[in-house]
This record gives sequence, C-alpha cells and structure tokens, in this order.
Amino acid sequence: MRLQSAIFMLEDTLLRGDGTAREGLEKVLSIFKMESVWMYAVTRGRSSEGESALKKAGLADYFRGVLAEDVALCPYDSGTMFERAMKRLHSDKPDTVVFAGRLNAIQNAKEAGFRTVAVRGAAGEDEWQAMKAAATETLERYEDYLAE
Repeated sequence: MRLQSAIFMLEDTLLRGDGTAREGLEKVLSIFKMESVWMYAVTRGRSSEGESALKKAGLADYFRGVLAEDVALCPYDSGTMFERAMKRLHSDKPDTVVFAGRLNAIQNAKEAGFRTVAVRGAAGEDEWQAMKAAATETLERYEDYLAE
C-alpha cells in the first residue's frame, strides 16, 4: 500500500512552543510533497488561527488545509476529526497515516482504523513509552525519518 495522505496534529507534531517548525520537519514534508502525499493539519483552535500558524512557520504550502474543532464540531484528537480530515483529502484509511503527539490521539486514531506515527514532543517519559507501545511507528525526531 502506498501512502496517499497524512494528517498532522498542528500543535503536537508540527510546531514548537514558540510557533516555529520543528527541526527536520520541513525536509520530511518536502519528501511527502514530492511523493504526492496530500497533507492536512488538525487543530484545537480555530481554522483561521491554524492557517496563520502554518504560514508563520513557513509550512502552509505543504498542506491542503487545516481542520479545526470550530468547523468539525468534534475534538481535534478524536477519530471523527481524523476521518473528516481524511475525507477532505479524498483518501481512504489504508492509505492515510495520522501523526500525533499525544497518547489519547494515538489511541483514538488506532480505534478509528488509522495507521499512526507517534511523534515525541511535549509528552513526558511515561506517556512517550505508552505512545511507542500503541503506535504503528514512532519518531523521536523528524531527522530519524530521513535516516530510514
């Protein structure tokens, strides 16, 4: 199966606390774009704020859009949110991967039938260990993806 689409949790996998892109991320997104992987970001904030954050971080050109709780009317870390983003990408679950930085998001995405990548961010050591056990794949740092 080829990867057709990817869904990223904006606050947990794309941005640092200061709003800049996480180290190594842009190279990974560039590879995905070259391989025609369509990408969407999901956020707990408003869609307009998410779009502004992507622009400020220099990442907007990689994404087809941002889906937020105010539009989707569901929690940003829910299986329903990931399904709604997938539909906007005109993709199917076997061809879509969810990049998440929180254990509950990994669990919700898995329960909804998605492949998952746990991305280490703000998670403490105990949560990170649980994320690693629950996810399909893990990334401690985006540079690790490039080494594969």
